Amino acid sequence: MKLEVVRPSNFGGIPLMIAILSLVLILGAMELSYWWMWIAGWILIFASWGVSAKIENKTLILKYVFGLLSIKLKGEDIEEILVLNRLEKGILLRHFHGIGITYMGVLVYALYRYFALPENLLPGYYLGAMGLIVFSSSMLISMTIPIGKTRYKLLVTVLIFIVGVLFLSLKTPEAELIPGIVALTTMGLWMVYDLDTEDYIVLKTKKGKYLLTSSAPRDKVEKAIKEIMGVLIDD
Repeated sequence: MKLEVVRPSNFGGIPLMIAILSLVLILGAMELSYWWMWIAGWILIFASWGVSAKIENKTLILKYVFGLLSIKLKGEDIEEILVLNRLEKGILLRHFHGIGITYMGVLVYALYRYFALPENLLPGYYLGAMGLIVFSSSMLISMTIPIGKTRYKLLVTVLIFIVGVLFLSLKTPEAELIPGIVALTTMGLWMVYDLDTEDYIVLKTKKGKYLLTSSAPRDKVEKAIKEIMGVLIDD
């Protein structure tokens, strides 16, 4: 039985390891200018995302790596199921420290790289570092501020961009950076809003923690949770 309304995330287990490797390759490509590392990194990012979830023979099967990797969780493997949504105002970082440390590492590296760059280089150098700052800070904002506090998250994101624009002006006065700044701002705000409007199902298992996400209506999400609990729990 396929769970149509939920999708596995890469916040834990092997998918998290794949995501970390992808970020290492992308950061390495920025330092070493190896295109193969850049391409491989992005392929691995997409591979780390979950494809589908289904229940089969009292086993929850999470599909990753374009459907090639199956993580099987039997009923006895699952210790607890938690739901984080706009009503409970849960905090993702409380349950997934590994992904938080990963994005914090990316943010620290991006800040270091940005301030280490000399002035008046081509705009792409600065926008590349700023893109990493936007990506990592947007994820950290979404994970540390309780779900449902959308206005606060968007406000903090806007403040970060204002500071980022000030930093860019110290490096280069190029007006051609404006379209890139607008694009980064739009991407960051969309990421924060999108992550805050989803429901999250945290699976605490003997094999680690896994995360399922859903943007479906609340009643469909609750039905999916009941299906998981009803099939996986032994009679």
